[in-house]
Amino acid sequence: MIGTISRLPSLLLIMISGLVSCGQTSPSIDFGKAECAHCRMNVVDRQFGAVLITQKGRQYVFDDLSCMINHVEAGTVARSQVAAWYVCDHAHPGVLIDALNAFYLNGPSFRSPMRGDVAAFGTEEIRDQAAHEGDVSLDWSGVEQLFKK
Repeated sequence: MIGTISRLPSLLLIMISGLVSCGQTSPSIDFGKAECAHCRMNVVDRQFGAVLITQKGRQYVFDDLSCMINHVEAGTVARSQVAAWYVCDHAHPGVLIDALNAFYLNGPSFRSPMRGDVAAFGTEEIRDQAAHEGDVSLDWSGVEQLFKK
């Protein structure tokens, strides 16, 4: 019985390691080195990068939100295989936020790398403060509609 108890911490560590390795990875972008999965441009702009994670945990990096949506629309990754969508928070460059819950602005004042010209924000208040005349407020479904071919 004592031998079993002494092995318990080792067994727990192995189980936790297994769960972590099978789960989703945290999204990240290696700015300046990563290549956009859709257009193959170098991902450098910390205000417009995006990440898609599949059900199997594969991570695709994009230089513009429009590239991420067009990548899925083209069928390169099936929509049913997408586990998570992330975008850079325009107000906090390099910080990735959940794309489905972000608040967006579209307009000429946001010159994104592939000219999708959509900026994501973590809160509605910060989005509204960043808005300029002529910018359009969008939610995730509005962004998807904007970039559908």
